[in-house]
Amino acid sequence: MPFHVPDKHYSLYSDVERRFRGMLQRGVITGTEESTLDRWLDNFQSEEELYFAARVLERLIFRSQGMIESSIDQMLHCVLPAYLRQRDLYPHPSIEAFLEALGESIPSYPLRFVGVDGNRAFDTGKSGVVIIRHYKRHAGINKAITCRPDSLSPPPEGVRCLVFVDDMLGTGKQFKDFVSDNKLAEIQGVHMVYCPLVAFEKGIEKLQIFPWLTVLPIEVLDKRHQFFSASAKSPKLWAVDEINTAADAKAFYNTLAADKGIPGSTRHGLDLVLGFEHSTPNNSLSLLWAESENWTPLFKR
Repeated sequence: MPFHVPDKHYSLYSDVERRFRGMLQRGVITGTEESTLDRWLDNFQSEEELYFAARVLERLIFRSQGMIESSIDQMLHCVLPAYLRQRDLYPHPSIEAFLEALGESIPSYPLRFVGVDGNRAFDTGKSGVVIIRHYKRHAGINKAITCRPDSLSPPPEGVRCLVFVDDMLGTGKQFKDFVSDNKLAEIQGVHMVYCPLVAFEKGIEKLQIFPWLTVLPIEVLDKRHQFFSASAKSPKLWAVDEINTAADAKAFYNTLAADKGIPGSTRHGLDLVLGFEHSTPNNSLSLLWAESENWTPLFKR
């Protein structure tokens, strides 16, 4: 049977739409408006399309500014200090002393924070630049201990550790390009750690080709978070409802995307339904962020 609305789920759309609208009103979902939700829902017409839209909203993983700031706190209070201690790069008597040092203008400080993919002054919209701005505003990271990628050959004198910050590690392709563009493999005698807020499991595995790099994400997603993942109980069935097949759900999405003039998949696509307040990664389904004459996005890209 082609992709269809299971009999027991005919009320799902109205239930999910009401809950999602409530989350917008309470500020749980930020970065979009109810009017934008209305226009996005207008993209879907048939019962099957509306059911598909409900499943997307139901499965959405969204990280608001408050959640991003909480992840930054986790990185600076726990994850990064543990890494630095293990490598004898942590001379501070306490977390408070460490955070205080990060807020001071000390050009000789042996640590530098680097935004991934923002290697030019005009790349102000790139995800790494946005995240490093979050580090500066929320955690008080001093500009003196941040560095642009194009200033790393060689790194500033006395620097012993480079901390690359980003919102999302997806397929790993983008970071591999970043390594090549900035000749990171040629840098000697400096520890390098990549700290995305969220990482996809296979992307972490891809970066194991760089033995000099340590990947320290705050949150890790795997195949279970992919929208078209198969059921663990019945491999042919779609894990989301265990009634439609995963293949039929994916085919339905591809047809919908083609009809609406948006890409069904991208070079970095992982079939995720992940969004941040500041942007939506292109690892997520394009129906969340793409735009065409026949399609209004829910979130900005």
